[in-house]
Amino acid sequence: MANQLTATIPVPGAAAPATHMINLNSSWSVQDSMETYNIANWGKGYFSINPEGNVTVLPEKNPHRSIDLKKLVDQLSLRGIQLPVLVRFTNILNHRLAEMHDTFQTAIQENNYQGKHICVYPIKVNQQRHVVEEILSIGSKYGWGLEAGSKPELLVVMALTNGTDTPIICNGFKDDEFIETVILAQKLGKNIIPVIEKFTELELLIKYGQKHGVRPRMGMRVKLATRGSGRWESSGGARSKFGLFVAEMLKALDYLKERNMQDCIKLLHFHLGSQITNIRTIKSALNEAARVYAELSRAGAGMEYLDVGGGLGVDYDGSQTNFESSINYTLQEYASDVIFRVKSVCDECGVKHPTIISESGRAMVAYHSVLVFNVLGVSGFDYFDIPAELPSNEDVPQPVKDLFDAYRDINKKNFLEIYHDASQQRDEALNLFNLGYLSLELRSLSEKLFWGICGKILRVLKEIDYVGDDFESLEAQLSDTYFCNFSLFQSMPDSWAIKQLFPIMPIHRLKEEPTRRGVLADITCDSDGKVDSFIDLRDVKKTLELHEYNGQDYLLGVFLVGAYQEILGDLHNLLGDTNAVHVELDENGDIHIDEVVRGDTVREVLQYVQFNADELLDRMHKTVERAVREKTVSVEESALLLRFYESGLHGYTYLEEPHDR
Repeated sequence: MANQLTATIPVPGAAAPATHMINLNSSWSVQDSMETYNIANWGKGYFSINPEGNVTVLPEKNPHRSIDLKKLVDQLSLRGIQLPVLVRFTNILNHRLAEMHDTFQTAIQENNYQGKHICVYPIKVNQQRHVVEEILSIGSKYGWGLEAGSKPELLVVMALTNGTDTPIICNGFKDDEFIETVILAQKLGKNIIPVIEKFTELELLIKYGQKHGVRPRMGMRVKLATRGSGRWESSGGARSKFGLFVAEMLKALDYLKERNMQDCIKLLHFHLGSQITNIRTIKSALNEAARVYAELSRAGAGMEYLDVGGGLGVDYDGSQTNFESSINYTLQEYASDVIFRVKSVCDECGVKHPTIISESGRAMVAYHSVLVFNVLGVSGFDYFDIPAELPSNEDVPQPVKDLFDAYRDINKKNFLEIYHDASQQRDEALNLFNLGYLSLELRSLSEKLFWGICGKILRVLKEIDYVGDDFESLEAQLSDTYFCNFSLFQSMPDSWAIKQLFPIMPIHRLKEEPTRRGVLADITCDSDGKVDSFIDLRDVKKTLELHEYNGQDYLLGVFLVGAYQEILGDLHNLLGDTNAVHVELDENGDIHIDEVVRGDTVREVLQYVQFNADELLDRMHKTVERAVREKTVSVEESALLLRFYESGLHGYTYLEEPHDR
């Protein structure tokens, strides 16, 4: 025992301090943490760990230009920006767009493709003003544009695109006002193309085009026979929500030919759904769509653009498989297949190569945002003190005695038998308690002994090669619960709603071995407010490797949350938007906080649900004054309560650091 230190750690809710052994000769390294959290695979060069054991952000995948995430969060705290905080890295956004552009340009050159590639950003993926404006600014040098899928998004996009060259694609269902606005935008000189989702929209385009003297440019969305793959596979195929069947497209073409307007069809659009996991699905869809494009062109339509939609996925778990939280292809393979497949079909049909449009919003923005929050406390099954002997002051029933003997005698040879016996003995002890024959103290002891037995068995299992079915879920059952200062429903809604996996890991202490296994619970009063599935190369893990919580700051990061999460978040328990900061690394290696977006205050979220904070405060004043008159509180206490109440209305909706009162 000379090389070990006994550490006594106070744990909330434990009957006595827990004692754990810490190995002072641990050979754990930063590289071990890299492998444990699989950061090299899902990070794609944007994230690493420095020699200090802190997560670093490499905005341009350059190891010589990095940001220490822990030190950054510490600086934000000094500036009064409290956790949880969403950190957006502008340089990553810039790098992602440049990488996508360069990859497609390489594919165009290698395949001798005669058309161009442009990308339009669907703002539904992340509609935050700073994000949209940054993408528009960065993408403008590539001729890239924006996509709008609703009337509010259309109004945003029209105002942001001041130039006449920036492409605007309009998807989604459209009413009269939407269509007329698009026609007027075309008359204004905007490079805007509405995509026909149903035949009535075509009729509206003709109607308002004639009204305003505009020959409308338009696209059509086709329902491909090819279905998508992954979680959103139903977005494609015959049962997809949007688009026209081929028969409807031919009807639309005939409708336009009757009016000598067939040249107005400029674009063919298809969309297989978000996060396509399998490259074979993409290849099949490209062949089918390119064939439809070529045939429409030969039939007299004025085709110029082939919009391959979104679907370019993100490898959230780093496994590079067709699992729903991964993709079995790279950006390079995707770009090469898009260019090659379209070129092959067009060459075969003798059709000019189109300008290819992609709407890869998820792949653009997912990497640039990281959510950081702090751990508030821990609850676990092995924080119990187990006595050295049974109590002598009361008659101990046989099931409790048997549990005590099992806890003392368990070993590698008998652990299976003991586990089965202990499960039965625990049930017998509970029955005795329910019948009134077992004291509360002895019931407590039986529970401690049972979970102590399970803990010993778990340690035995780690030393053997084969684990039976009885023990597959034991580690998850015995895992700690780390209570964390965030709302799953606000900041990671896809984790709750569709079981999306995100990479999660500590952002510091990564030179230490993570000796605990835990799940994460948020601060909502909802049993669903927890994360109990984590990324793994081979499977989905039920627990996350974590460090011993010692009451000091322990910070975790959730990565790749830049797509969809913010706009989908809700106000469960009236926990609002988190603080958000926009960070940039300049050419000298200096870190700049470009913008701070303060999270919602209590007053603001109350307003969302039609509560007036001033009226609530007035009611509290009256209640407190009545209590003072009735002498149930003193004047000083009433003033203190009102001060706390008013301060709370202006405060952050999340748990705040204690401050001097």
